Amino acid sequence: MPPIHKGPLAGFYMPDYRRGSVVNLLASIIRSRGGRSPHADLADLSARSLRPARHVVYLLVDGLGEAQLARLLSSGRGTAFFAQHPRRVISTVFPATTAAAVTTFGTGASPAEHGVLGWHLHLHDLGLVSTILLTKTKTGSPMAREDFDLGKYLDTPSYISSIPCRKELLSWAHIPQSRYSRANDPWDYRGGYRMLTGMVRQVAVCAQRRSRSVTYVYWPEYDSHCHEYSCEHPKTRRHFEEVDRAIGRLVRMLQGTDTALVITADHGLVDTPHDVELRDVKGFYDCLAALPSGDARQVQCFVRPARVERFLRLVRERLSNACVCVPGSYLLEQRVFGPGRLHRSLENRVGDYVLLAKSGYAFGSTPPGMESSFNKASHGGMSAEEVRVPLYVVWC
Repeated sequence: MPPIHKGPLAGFYMPDYRRGSVVNLLASIIRSRGGRSPHADLADLSARSLRPARHVVYLLVDGLGEAQLARLLSSGRGTAFFAQHPRRVISTVFPATTAAAVTTFGTGASPAEHGVLGWHLHLHDLGLVSTILLTKTKTGSPMAREDFDLGKYLDTPSYISSIPCRKELLSWAHIPQSRYSRANDPWDYRGGYRMLTGMVRQVAVCAQRRSRSVTYVYWPEYDSHCHEYSCEHPKTRRHFEEVDRAIGRLVRMLQGTDTALVITADHGLVDTPHDVELRDVKGFYDCLAALPSGDARQVQCFVRPARVERFLRLVRERLSNACVCVPGSYLLEQRVFGPGRLHRSLENRVGDYVLLAKSGYAFGSTPPGMESSFNKASHGGMSAEEVRVPLYVVWC
């Protein structure tokens, strides 16, 4: 997964969608359970290799990028699980952010296919920017009435739905029952928990069943600690140790259940000491036809046609130290959102221009009238730290 060497994206990292990304990992898992996917299997973890397992459990530790994990292990942490088992490195999707990646983990579709391109998603045909996983607008109001058919509107392909055996979703707190989770609902069972002990217990119960199954497990709190405290903060490190011990217990509890336990992440994070509030850049919002969408480290800008020259001048004069500005059309041409049939709204959800943050920088795009806030660590961009994630496969 070498860096890009030429063009506007030189120095950034492109996900390896050929046979080295989470899209390919999901293809292997889906086909191993008898389902269908148009994507290639992950290299060195084919569907055939997973097929003999009665149960496949894929556990997503939100935010645990390879670079962070390597630093933690080099400091002597992770002795219960992460330092005890071999791992390899694969890439997540672009944007390297939770909304895009968990939609891939929940469907098997690439961002190009499902069209979810960030924490904040531009919905041109509804005339709003949505915090899509929460089904709210960027100002916090509901994005649609309760009788609005969100599943039909999002029109997300789901290759997981083609799996004929039992399909289970285990996730944190309200997530399994959220409106977004139910909008595209292939699951035969949904379970929630708030503690690592509950997560471990529920996975162990699922693995005791005699019939074949696939279980998607999600833990969000490592990511939350990074956002709130930073990647290197003692509280973040302590939480990593808690996750490590919990997964170590899980491996012991799964022994003899004929389970393939797959552990990976949706993205990495980088500490971002340099915050830029785009609302405070004089004239920036005046150039836009809608609020920016995306994430702190990839901002999608929808520019008024008559203000393009002014917009580009502002970026060049005020923001060039913080980002690279790339036409959205170029990202589409380069297939950075992955393979597959393009979602019908993809082109309208990608900004006319996209700001890709440089090292140490994060952007705010706060609506007028709301208070700005920034995280200590962020993601969504195209750095190696954000794109490269670890992969463990443990046979139990």
